[in-house]
Amino acid sequence: MARIATLFGLALVQVTLLTTPLGFALPLVLVLVICRTLLGVGAAFPDVGLSRALRWALYGGLALDVLTATALGSHALALLLATLAVALLTRRLNVERPIVPLLAVLLATPIYELTLALLTQPRPIEWRSYTQVVLLPTVLVAMVPALPSFFVLRRLLRGQL
Repeated sequence: MARIATLFGLALVQVTLLTTPLGFALPLVLVLVICRTLLGVGAAFPDVGLSRALRWALYGGLALDVLTATALGSHALALLLATLAVALLTRRLNVERPIVPLLAVLLATPIYELTLALLTQPRPIEWRSYTQVVLLPTVLVAMVPALPSFFVLRRLLRGQL
């Protein structure tokens, strides 16, 4: 229950306080879910760690859906797809190296944003402008908190991995 409340609080902070001047928000929930995925995959029991990361993705996505008034499940599906992609590609890597969280967020953010675009846009998307206006700035903004989030989360979850 505390995990759900924490993720709901983080989603609330993302939606209300972390909006940039251009109108999009820092994807804090995405970054934390990806960091949790890396920590789970790199743990002694990766299956348990991955299942916990998938629960974080589900709860965080549903919280974002409720707070942003999107179709219920769209953020959750986008987070789950990004989480699974990162888990599959990093399961054999040493996730403790600092480049891994950066690359994981670099991979996960386009998956998340493109999934959201396909699920929430009612008309055909003009991909060139979408990439320039939404995708690239979101990827760059998401990479800023990737390393600090990874190391803080690793310290907080030290006994739970």
